[in-house]
Order: sequence, then C-alpha cells, then structure tokens
Amino acid sequence: MLISIVTLLSMLTISVSGVAILLGILLIKAGKREAHKKAMITASVFALLFVLLYVLRNLLQAQGLIPVGKYEGPYRGLFLFILWSHTALAIVNFPLAVITLRYAFKGLFEKHRKIAPLTAFVWVYVAVTGWLIFYFMQFLNR
Repeated sequence: MLISIVTLLSMLTISVSGVAILLGILLIKAGKREAHKKAMITASVFALLFVLLYVLRNLLQAQGLIPVGKYEGPYRGLFLFILWSHTALAIVNFPLAVITLRYAFKGLFEKHRKIAPLTAFVWVYVAVTGWLIFYFMQFLNR
C-alpha cells in the first residue's frame, strides 16, 4: 500500500506542477503578471514536493520496504528513450528553474524572459514524460 500512496502523491504533485506551469504561461501571455507569479510559485512548490517524494521512494526502496520497478514490456526501446531523456532533462531542469525564479524575484525580468521559455519547455517535458513512465510501468509492463 505504501508504494501506491507514494506513487499517487508523486503523480499528483507533478501533475499540479505541470498544469501550473502551463497556466502560468497562459497568464503571462495575457498580461496577468501577479497571477503568473502565483502559478509559477505553485508549480515550484509542487515540483519540490515531488522531489521530496522521489527521494523518499528511493530511500524506501534502498531499505527494501517497497519493490524496485523494472520495465519488461514490449516497447523497451521507446521506454528507455523516454526514461533517459526524462532523467537528463529533470537534472537540467532543477538549476534552470532556480535561475529562472531567481531572476524573477530579483526583478531581472529581461534575463528572466530569455531563460523562462526554455525552462517552461523542459519542465513540461519532464512532467509529461513522468506520466508516460508511470503509464508504461503500470499498464504496459509484463
């Protein structure tokens, strides 16, 4: 049951984060700066919660309290491509997000505007591929 709760909370947090990023993009394009700021802070908080849950899950796996999943389904090449690109971009996304948020909070909006589209793209990609990995593991795994 523990894996189900951790997995459910992980999917919920990354979903809220991804939706908040998309909402933030729409809000800034509509000129709603304060609403954009709130959406991006929400996205950041939920992404941080996801990372904490990810670390917790890995600690529980290392202790043997929950099983380590392995994909053994029919689309292994596609799964590995998604997993590797997701992992690499998730690692890149953290410093990108920190830099982007730092620029915004310091009022360096010209620099923020330059890096934010890349950060948002990577963030959404990581969220979507996270869901795809979950789908592969839950529904396409043997």
